[in-house]
Amino acid sequence: MSELFDQFVLEARELLDAAGASLLRLERDPADAGAINDLFRALHTLKGATGLFDMAPFTRLVHGGEDALMAVREGRAAISGDLADRLLQLLDLGAAWVDRLEAERALPDGAEAMAREHETLLRAALGGTDAGTAGQDAAFAWVDDLSTAEGERLGGRAVTAVNYEPNADCFFSGDDPLELCRRIPDLLLLRIEPVEPWPSLAELDPYRCALRFRALSGAAKPDVERLFRSVPDQVRIAAVTVKTKPRAAEPPPKGGVEDLAGAMLREQRRILALSGSVAEVEGRQGAVVRAVRNILTALGRHGDAAELERAAGNPESLRGFIEGLAGGVAPAAPISPTPAAPSAGRRALRVDADRMDRLMALVGELVVAKSRLPYLAREAQEGQRADTLALGIKEAQGQIDSIVAELQDAVLRLRVLPLSRVFEPLPRLVRDASRRLGKSVELEMSGAETEADKDVLDILGEPLLHLVRNSLDHGVEPPDARRAAGKPEGAVIRVRAFQDRDGVVVEVSDDGAGIDAEAVRRKAVERGQVTVEQAAAMEDADALRLVFLPGLSTAEGVTDLSGRGVGMDAVRNAVEQAGGRVEIASTRGAGTTIRLVLPATMMITRVMVVEAAGALYGIPVTLVSGMQRVPRDAIRRVKHAESVVLNDTVLPLLRLRRLLGQTEEERVEGSEAVLAVDLGGHRLALVVDAFRERADVVLKPMTGVLARLRGYAGTAVLGDGRLLLVLNLRELL
Repeated sequence: MSELFDQFVLEARELLDAAGASLLRLERDPADAGAINDLFRALHTLKGATGLFDMAPFTRLVHGGEDALMAVREGRAAISGDLADRLLQLLDLGAAWVDRLEAERALPDGAEAMAREHETLLRAALGGTDAGTAGQDAAFAWVDDLSTAEGERLGGRAVTAVNYEPNADCFFSGDDPLELCRRIPDLLLLRIEPVEPWPSLAELDPYRCALRFRALSGAAKPDVERLFRSVPDQVRIAAVTVKTKPRAAEPPPKGGVEDLAGAMLREQRRILALSGSVAEVEGRQGAVVRAVRNILTALGRHGDAAELERAAGNPESLRGFIEGLAGGVAPAAPISPTPAAPSAGRRALRVDADRMDRLMALVGELVVAKSRLPYLAREAQEGQRADTLALGIKEAQGQIDSIVAELQDAVLRLRVLPLSRVFEPLPRLVRDASRRLGKSVELEMSGAETEADKDVLDILGEPLLHLVRNSLDHGVEPPDARRAAGKPEGAVIRVRAFQDRDGVVVEVSDDGAGIDAEAVRRKAVERGQVTVEQAAAMEDADALRLVFLPGLSTAEGVTDLSGRGVGMDAVRNAVEQAGGRVEIASTRGAGTTIRLVLPATMMITRVMVVEAAGALYGIPVTLVSGMQRVPRDAIRRVKHAESVVLNDTVLPLLRLRRLLGQTEEERVEGSEAVLAVDLGGHRLALVVDAFRERADVVLKPMTGVLARLRGYAGTAVLGDGRLLLVLNLRELL
């Protein structure tokens, strides 16, 4: 069952995520019927899946949560912060167990004890009501209506009650409800009742189950649950105590087994008297014999079975035998129940079928286009005219180029996923952290459907958590401070994503206190990261970017959420290593906005190819804001520093040769090839020897000892086979 188990691991994670999202919706709006239905459905499906693999502790864990939700849905309990905490802890434990199952194919030691502990916590959160028996009053009221004899026999005893209502089409699934109930361990009582009033015989559908089963067992609840693990959606099980009833409280029942057996035998005699063809009569006769045999077995009259077999061959003898039985049946000992039989973090990517179909269609087109190349080779060998041959090659090249471009796009689309994957943990983070900090915070998310490459999402996840944590801990003020500032007590954190020409943009903003630029300057000076003169010359926008320096934090203290000065630095490093940039804007008293700009994909990088000292280098196009040739006399020098005016803005000018430690050529006249570069708000001009083409390249990171050369982002191979070094300008500068 390995493949099926792998599928279980994937779907279990999805169900737990869906349950967590629904629970947060329900906590925000307890009247949201859709949220509780979605949550109940996710847990119910997960319980059935765990039952399939006979993981009793896991099934017990999920069943406890399901019972608690049943109490909420039926109005016997209300969703509260404590109950939501317990349910979220239950989901967290389930996620940890799924990880353990994936790694070791087994639940951890003590799983049963953990499941029982969570049941106890849920009972406490429900106000002391047992989550497993919360529905006893409604669903198990029949236990209180036992007969006097049954109450006398079982009164005062703690038992396990079973409500089993099979699906109407259970026979087509291979289920045998009666046999399943007969296997209940230590079966004390079994009742079989019609779900609805019986229809007329002509309207009765013999292929649909119209019965419900109610049972009492002396076995423990987990043992009974294990028996019904294949039908968890059709059964409810609870531990109950049977009330004691005095013997004289109920008159003896009228009739008995013999009356029922007599009525059934008279009905069999009537069936034998019906007319019809020879085949019909013989068929009814065989059915009557089987029915009478079962009646005799139920009555314990095994000695009459041999006489029945002798009378079965003659209709008249059979009719006489049945008449004799109908007039003189006697009750027999009750049937003893049959003894119970002994109970016996992978990387995955789901792909839309339409995208796979498109990929296969393009592969077919590529095969057709490729088949033209042998004909062109043959024509070249046969001495075909050069101009005709060149025309054919160009046509083939154009066709293949077009298909390869579409193929590249189709392959990239296979890896594209919505940002909802990295947005999913945020509501839980905001909910837990705001409760811990005593703040009222609402999270607003938009653009979760925006798509990006899977590798980009993997990089984006952690920085996004850092930013939201910082907003919660430092950006959003406590309720009393917000009231004093004339703000609503409840703060808002907004996470927005959208596509931009530079790739994917994610913004995290809050309406908190904002960042004090002066405090950032002081902190940077205290740590020796900037001089007093540099800090004084900085504008507020430049001072705000100092928060991305390693170890710099304006927090007054360290908490378990943030305050150590490593979060924002980690955000910047992660985003920049992915070829993106970070922007920040803040207004005192109004809030802070941080923007992450990331490439849509990391597989293909568009670079501007430039030349320096006879070698080719690549610069990511996302960093280049312009390029032009500038007369040498337009470059201004102050000691060793150079600057140039581009688009009415004075920019510091640097030379690529000097940055790379190469020999510089001294030229007085002519012009310089200058790139305007924007490094996350830091604009500058970069002199290169010459501009080349733009190219889409597959970037391969440096490995081995070359990985220490942080000035290079990696290497790529150009179409003519030359090796291109792609620069990491942020590290070089």
